[in-house]
Amino acid sequence: MFAPAFNLILRRAVLAALLAGSSTLALAADPLGYHVEIDTSQFSGTGFLDFAFIAGNSPAPGASATLSAFTGAFGALVAQEGEVTGSLPGTLVFGNGGAYNDWYHQVTLGGKFAFDIAFSGAFLTTAGNAGTTFGVGLFDGSSYLGNPDGNLVQFELMPIAGGAPASISAATYASIAAISAVPEASQWLMLTGGMALLGLALRRRRTLPAV
Repeated sequence: MFAPAFNLILRRAVLAALLAGSSTLALAADPLGYHVEIDTSQFSGTGFLDFAFIAGNSPAPGASATLSAFTGAFGALVAQEGEVTGSLPGTLVFGNGGAYNDWYHQVTLGGKFAFDIAFSGAFLTTAGNAGTTFGVGLFDGSSYLGNPDGNLVQFELMPIAGGAPASISAATYASIAAISAVPEASQWLMLTGGMALLGLALRRRRTLPAV
């Protein structure tokens, strides 16, 4: 009678450790993917979203930014410059090899705009002194909206430097913008696996005889 109870406790302990490890990984890992939302409900008329991916003054290690899952009232493309390929509302891919890599797109203000952005490239494994900045600004044709000084959201990609690992920092500069991390597929897999094991343990617990 002692063995079934001990096995149940052991299974619970292993499951708890797995879930704890999965949660720590999902929260502590430096995410490469993010979800960005911009709320323009306080504005009206025609506006423009400006997406720019610009390397530092010194030659910066290679980096790319992939934008996808666009939502919002996008109009026509106004200008495209440098290493940018794709289309809206599909996928845009930015490189940092050009002096100025920019996508300037007309939008209808008054609603929410959102997209996912993921970063990759040699900067993750290469040492260097210069980083790359990805920024998004909102214009009404004559001035910045949300942040009169420039970008609503900004990402700083820094390569390996002085023994420190590569890093990605994300910041918002206006209350109308929000950034959240998007877990990688491997992290989702671990979390899903942990929840599945929890469900299995609960089902088996209902079928165990009383001790």
